[in-house]
Amino acid sequence: MTHWAEKYIGKPYIYGKSDCARLVCDVRREVFNLPVPEAAEPGRRDSMLGLYRQLSDVVGEWLFAVDDPEEGDAVLMLCRGRPSHIGVFCKVAGEPCVLHAMKNAGMVVLHRLREIEKYFLSVEGFYRWK
Repeated sequence: MTHWAEKYIGKPYIYGKSDCARLVCDVRREVFNLPVPEAAEPGRRDSMLGLYRQLSDVVGEWLFAVDDPEEGDAVLMLCRGRPSHIGVFCKVAGEPCVLHAMKNAGMVVLHRLREIEKYFLSVEGFYRWK
């Protein structure tokens, strides 16, 4: 049996069209059949500061922190100490992972959470949609 995340792995990263924020929204809609508030859709991408602000706004308005993540919850990640990346929590063969569109890789990747620091990322927290 395959995991739902497999159909996303390898999809190209395209800034503003197929990036980390868009992946989170797409998975919520396509896999879990849940709505994504229009205001939470990826938008203001004029700069890295715009990305930081957008992630902070989405997390603050549409998500709430959880200690025990479930499939489909958002994983907010830090890069260089700033909340600059978001992915989707999943468990593959019992292993906690994050599915995310990674700019440096140029595509959607699946990483084990226990190895995320190898990619110069750290988990800020896990979030569920309100």
